[in-house]
Amino acid sequence: MRGALGGVAVVDATTEMWASLAAAFLGDFGADVVRIEDLSRPRRDPDRDGRHPRGPIEAEAELCQRNKRSIALDLSDAGAMANATSLVEGADVVVTDLPTEVLGERGWLYDDLAAVNPGLVYVRGSGFGPRGPDRDLPALDELAAARTGVMPTLPQPGQPPVYTATGQMYTAAMLAFGAVLALHERHRSGTGQQVDASLFGGNLYAASLMADAYLAMRDDRLSQPVSRFDAGNPMSGGGLSYPTSDGRWITLTMPDSDRWWPAFSDLMGIDTDDPRFDTHDKRCGDGRRELMAILEDKFSAETGTYWREKFAEHRLSADVMEKYDYPAGDEQARLNRFVIGLDHPSYGEFQTLGFPLHLSRTPARLRTLAPCRDQHNDEVLAEVAAKTPRTTPEATAADASAKALDGIRVLDLTVWLQGPVCAQHLADFGAEVIHVERPERGDQARGVRSINAIPIADWNQYFLVVNRNKKSMAIDLKNPAGRDLVYKMVEQSDVFLWNQGLGSLAGLGLDYETLSSINPRLVYATNSGYGHLGTERPAFDMTVQALTGIMTRQSEPGQPPVYLGLGAGDVYGGLLSALGIMLALHDRERTGKGQYVDASLYGAQLFLAAPSLQPFLATGDRFYAEQQSRRSARNPLWNRYAAADRWIFVCLENTDADWAVLCAAIGADDLAADGRFATVDARACGDGALVDALDSHLQTRPAAERVAALRAAGIACAQINDFRDVADDEQAWANDYFAKAHCSEVNREVTFRGLPITMSRTPGRIETLGPELGQDTELLLLDAFGCSWDEISELKAAGAIP
Repeated sequence: MRGALGGVAVVDATTEMWASLAAAFLGDFGADVVRIEDLSRPRRDPDRDGRHPRGPIEAEAELCQRNKRSIALDLSDAGAMANATSLVEGADVVVTDLPTEVLGERGWLYDDLAAVNPGLVYVRGSGFGPRGPDRDLPALDELAAARTGVMPTLPQPGQPPVYTATGQMYTAAMLAFGAVLALHERHRSGTGQQVDASLFGGNLYAASLMADAYLAMRDDRLSQPVSRFDAGNPMSGGGLSYPTSDGRWITLTMPDSDRWWPAFSDLMGIDTDDPRFDTHDKRCGDGRRELMAILEDKFSAETGTYWREKFAEHRLSADVMEKYDYPAGDEQARLNRFVIGLDHPSYGEFQTLGFPLHLSRTPARLRTLAPCRDQHNDEVLAEVAAKTPRTTPEATAADASAKALDGIRVLDLTVWLQGPVCAQHLADFGAEVIHVERPERGDQARGVRSINAIPIADWNQYFLVVNRNKKSMAIDLKNPAGRDLVYKMVEQSDVFLWNQGLGSLAGLGLDYETLSSINPRLVYATNSGYGHLGTERPAFDMTVQALTGIMTRQSEPGQPPVYLGLGAGDVYGGLLSALGIMLALHDRERTGKGQYVDASLYGAQLFLAAPSLQPFLATGDRFYAEQQSRRSARNPLWNRYAAADRWIFVCLENTDADWAVLCAAIGADDLAADGRFATVDARACGDGALVDALDSHLQTRPAAERVAALRAAGIACAQINDFRDVADDEQAWANDYFAKAHCSEVNREVTFRGLPITMSRTPGRIETLGPELGQDTELLLLDAFGCSWDEISELKAAGAIP
């Protein structure tokens, strides 16, 4: 079976896990990916940070290098370098994260390669973006995460900032999305371009809701950690959790409303009309702490399993925060191929992360396990020798106003966050996105009035930012005339997008079979909760994240689980959904056929946990599933430390030479001479003594002073920022990670999250913020869908449109 990217030649010239994973995404969907390894340079050590102890299985490689061929060459040799360059010049796509200096030495900068191959899609993963004063800082996820302002907000108050390692997963998906987007645009223009996605941009994107809220509100409370007892709603909140009798924790995601409170109070044995809690203002105001104390006692009296069964029985949005054992044995994860079992000729049987995207006609496939180094040297070099010179494609005249998705029409029938953010990515790059909403109240996100229990600004940044560049139509989908109108629109559209529950589609007449029979070219995309197969139940970002196991391994031992941030899983699911849609559109160029695409919250968040979940699945090592103390770090040189005024992140491998450099940079002659820390093994013993000693030294000077001295010594490090720092970060503004636009709601210019993906020839643009409800209904019916004024009047009379 040919994949969606069948016939696409990709060269993988990467070193870091996240960039290699971007190339693996392309290989999963049929691209021929050839990985080049340079024998003249040392390989990256996956355990350089002390968080990935070596085991019997190369777990990272089995995820990031699957579906690739491998050649290993000594690129200091002129002949080997010539062969590698021929391979790179002949590719459709090159994926690299190499420093600019190295690329220049090899003649592999974009301009060099595009001169030979104008059709090349050149995908570069960077640390901090292609522009700005810090574009050449080391491309390390830890440094990027430290800069975004998120880390201090995640733990309970008084605890060290939390590094989740998830930002790099956003960057990997962005690189893959950008690659397919550029390939799609190349169909029209015949010309490639350069794509950049950075770790800084990925980490900022992971913090979408919080970053947008701070940029709009400039409220420093958003930069502070929140105690779980300070949740504004005892039934929901980012840091809210309750312990159960078996040591597990419960998370709740229920708005305080007349729909949820009666059912929830009945389950918990609380009188719905109890005068202490009989109104929203009491439950979320003066009675909040008393209600939380009651809930704490009740939850702690029974096991997590007991509560899960009760939640399911009452159809409540709540669940148990699990460890990685849960997805490792979950039938739902296996049924949807989120986790798959393999039999390796050397390792034997093991589990690995599978595929977070479902495409019905061209699904992802595991064609080959991770190759041995140089396994395909003879085969690939023979192909290079036999290749005829590339024919330069005929390019169309350059159009400065062209957008990558010009001519693509998307019907966006989604609400809240995951679906709208998927459509936002498509709209940013030129698709005509029509946000189809229910009459009168529209998308529920229009009603958001607070973020983390803090009132929003005088404009609704939640809805307006994620629905930017879109048009709005108001249609009653339950009305037969409204349904027939949607059918008419489907005939003339490219993408249908839905996230309001798979179970409701057939009843509305909007199922895949019906719509694909109307338009066989339609790309039909859903955002399910738990996958397109198996169970369907209420799915919110936090309750789905609870099942993945990632929350329970964050922070210090004994601390409550850590939510990755408001909407963190939603925005990753939306990004993967956009990638799936682009893969289906690319395949349609060849076949003329659409297909069904699903990106679920569960599959997305399992993949988000890959840096630690993948090695757990492969090895079963409890190290990856449990909370790890900062003091017990296996490499104390790669760790977070408190300076006099704030925290810093230091990233240094545990070698004798690096230890000497660190001691000199911080003026720690006593530590350099201390026999307890004289060897690599002694420093890695994890007894906390070295971390304590470094704490004592580093906390005597301000963070800025420490970072300047460490960088001057060549040590990768960063100050751990808060949102106030990042809001004015020159690097973020230089790369359009933040943007400004006029907001008609308040009649002034406002600031918000910008474009995380840079494209050199057809860049994304932000032209409008989210539309007013139904503002484009009549105009679109007239101009886009060919309705007459008489037909529009009939639709109004029938109640299909307002």
